[in-house]
Amino acid sequence: MRYWDALEATVTAAEAIAECQRHDIKACVRESDGALIEEDTGDVIAAADDEGEFSGEAVIGFLGY
Repeated sequence: MRYWDALEATVTAAEAIAECQRHDIKACVRESDGALIEEDTGDVIAAADDEGEFSGEAVIGFLGY
């Protein structure tokens, strides 16, 4: 996916976790609120929307793009 497309996209938990894994970041969905978090630090990568998906912009922003 191109950078500009990713900024506008919403992604599933599986897609977001896979992208994090490509950057050697272990991520998971926190059960209490559905947020995507970095396992090692507990830092929030992205908050879930009403459908349980994540902002592509938040994910790539966390990854440093």
